[in-house]
Amino acid sequence: GKAALFDHLVGVSGVPILIQNHDPKAIIDTVRQIAPTFGAIKLEDIKAPECFEIEDVLDAELNIPVMHDDQHGTAVVVLAALLNATRFSGLMLRKSVIGVIGLGAAGMGISKLLMSYGVKKVIGTDLDAEACERLNTAGGQSCSLDDVMKNSNIVIATTGCPGLIKPDMVRQGSVILALSNPNPEIEPEEAMSYGASFAADGKSVNNALGFPGIFRGALNVRATRINNKMKIAAAQTIAKYAEETELVPSLLHPEVHQAVTAAVERAALESGVIRPWE
Repeated sequence: GKAALFDHLVGVSGVPILIQNHDPKAIIDTVRQIAPTFGAIKLEDIKAPECFEIEDVLDAELNIPVMHDDQHGTAVVVLAALLNATRFSGLMLRKSVIGVIGLGAAGMGISKLLMSYGVKKVIGTDLDAEACERLNTAGGQSCSLDDVMKNSNIVIATTGCPGLIKPDMVRQGSVILALSNPNPEIEPEEAMSYGASFAADGKSVNNALGFPGIFRGALNVRATRINNKMKIAAAQTIAKYAEETELVPSLLHPEVHQAVTAAVERAALESGVIRPWE
């Protein structure tokens, strides 16, 4: 499916390589061996914490972009959504307290990109103590679910647990993105009726708004990696193409993927992460 979207949206030929192994070393070794055949590597459906080790090792060793879409594709589209959601609600994103519920691949990817964008305070919670410690190490602050709900201007939930956020937990005037599919942590209409200034679920926050243009742009300029500057440029571009009543544009918007491609190319060139033509 992702290969079909690559082809249809940006003309990239994606080849699915299935690795029947859950050992991070086996996955790293396999990708390392096949990498010379490809211009970039998109990691898919690898859970935390293994995904962090796999991406870090490959990103350090290979001279082509490596991106784990469940982390960074999600983070890019969430940042785009928040740029518009805060505009609708009157909040200032960088000065907001952002709470992340669920610190797996998506939650950590979102947290790290938001901090890179300039958000001063990211707090989060997870049932796994190691996940909470990863957030602390990255510069965030772990706390309880109740503390996240009480102290956050913006709440982002990526837990896979429908109904986790109870209506009486909603802070007045907050923004809530309950992103678990197909059933969110709280229905947007319910969150709004209990005082949220803006709420949305995961149906509109689609990774496919981000990854095609990000990879096309990286490939066009022979980037060696996909860095935060490129991801932020992609998010800002996606946000600009949303219609007045939209959080983010439609996946099938005729111009958004080409615009993301151009923005990522510029960001890669400006940040110097390109290989010279041979």
